[in-house]
Amino acid sequence: MAIPITGIILTKNEEANLPGCLESISWADEILVVDSFSTDRTAEIAQASNARFIQHPFLNYAAQRNFAQAAATHDWVLHIDADERVTPALAREIQQLSQTDQLDKHHAYYFARVDLWLGFWFPTHPEKYRLTPSIQRHLERNRFIRLYNRRYARWQRALHEIIEVTPPVGFLQNCITHYSATNLSRMLETFNSYTDLEAAQLYATGIRSHPLHALYRGFRTGLYLYFAWKLYRYGAPGLAYASHQGYVKYMNYLKLWELQCIAANRGVWTSADHTLLQNAMRRAQSQDETDTA
Repeated sequence: MAIPITGIILTKNEEANLPGCLESISWADEILVVDSFSTDRTAEIAQASNARFIQHPFLNYAAQRNFAQAAATHDWVLHIDADERVTPALAREIQQLSQTDQLDKHHAYYFARVDLWLGFWFPTHPEKYRLTPSIQRHLERNRFIRLYNRRYARWQRALHEIIEVTPPVGFLQNCITHYSATNLSRMLETFNSYTDLEAAQLYATGIRSHPLHALYRGFRTGLYLYFAWKLYRYGAPGLAYASHQGYVKYMNYLKLWELQCIAANRGVWTSADHTLLQNAMRRAQSQDETDTA
């Protein structure tokens, strides 16, 4: 007897991305869309596809994923973001495991994600992707698990959410594709909110910074990606990607230093500036609620 799977999509104003995502998991036994009160056509698109559609207030990604998996009909769940697609090869692999009762050999499975950025696939074209020992180590280090039995797993951390899973955990041979930042304009759309969240989390955990420290962290990140990840193989797009990620890291720690200055009243700050610190503390509280829930 086949093991049923619920495909989960978290949404907020995803009318452009949702149709393709829904199509890529149309084979799932159930599709559950958990929406953070979208104001576009997200609800209409989801309901027209016969997906279950639930609206739930967004606290943070970990809390939203935990809510979604609890609302699923089936124990086995597959989390897929609206700007991601399950490749046909991965769909076939998952279905084969499900239909032959092999899925339960593990409590969860790692699989890779291939990103489209500046006209290139990173780290390789989806059709050329192969699971290698280095990719396995990368997946384990980042705990990139999206397919699992919810009885043995729970999401933690408000930002850069990770999943805690009771072993054993297996590996799938195929990948998903990711279309969140196909060009620089799209990448910069979320830059400010992302770095605000990252700085808030760093501040809440007691980490402190300085402009020189921020510069060092950004420079180190860019070099690491360019050489350790071998982004030089991609020419100008590889250099641009490494530089951008280095700048993101720099701004994370520069904003952290700014929060420190506001908290210590070093300098002249407006009420709007103090709101940054208040938001950081609220995010710290949401982190605590997620980890202790």
